[in-house]
Amino acid sequence: MRKVTKRVLTAFMACMMICLMTVSPVLAATGNFSKTTVKLNAINGGNSRESRVTSGSVLGDDPSITKVELFCNVSSGTDPYTIYVQSPSGTVRSISGPSRTGTVKISGFEGENPEGPWTIWIKNSGISYNGNMYPVSTVTITLKVTYSY
Repeated sequence: MRKVTKRVLTAFMACMMICLMTVSPVLAATGNFSKTTVKLNAINGGNSRESRVTSGSVLGDDPSITKVELFCNVSSGTDPYTIYVQSPSGTVRSISGPSRTGTVKISGFEGENPEGPWTIWIKNSGISYNGNMYPVSTVTITLKVTYSY
């Protein structure tokens, strides 16, 4: 009796595994890369210089961006600023820069190919909240791009 129960249980488990494999959707693999800009400085309503970072080689035949995050290392005394990001496809998106060091998500790149050069710069708002004679914004940004392939 015990041998029969063990065989039935083994057959049942094998059947369940086959059923799960055939009805479960195939999940796409994911990859990501992170690159850090030079220190970006903008003053009195102006733009910083542009910092170009490159993805390096990405995995897969048809990679597609699923998420873009920016880790912003904000210098103390930084006044309000806007971050601009240009993808390798030429799409430009902007987001208000955080006043403290931290991570922000920027949308609008989903579905694009992540491979190639990315350009990042900031623009100072022209308003000083920190008592600076001239409004100054200083930040270093780490771009993290997650993609499926």
